[in-house]
Amino acid sequence: MRKRHLKAVFLDTVPVLTGYLFLGMGFGILLTENGYGVLWALAMSIFVFAGSGQYLAVSLLANSSGLLSAAIATLLVNARHLFYGISLLEKYKGAGKKKPYLIFALTDETYSLVTQNEPPEGMSRHSYCFTVSMLDHIYWITGCTLGAL
Repeated sequence: MRKRHLKAVFLDTVPVLTGYLFLGMGFGILLTENGYGVLWALAMSIFVFAGSGQYLAVSLLANSSGLLSAAIATLLVNARHLFYGISLLEKYKGAGKKKPYLIFALTDETYSLVTQNEPPEGMSRHSYCFTVSMLDHIYWITGCTLGAL
């Protein structure tokens, strides 16, 4: 990827960066105040990446609801992604190895960026979508981890 492409995508994602850092920090703080350490925050932000669902999961875990209950509740809270993700089927067609991550990393903010913005000149649509998704995910991981620390 060209440096100018990364810079352009970064500039597109700055509003998400500011939001995810603060919301992620709140999550990390809440998680540690409920007895879970920084590794939980890091793992949840990497493997769950569900925003409001993660906040809900903290309450469920802290109240001994169990991991299965927390997973089901998180899935239900984030089920909206299934509905608006359908509109991306055509856009993500032919994404190859990037497609699983594009599906996993779909958030409200990422959806907004990949559906409304055009990639910089010389950058493919799939690369643009992947880079937006990756940067947004990194912002969330960073915020959650900083909050837990």
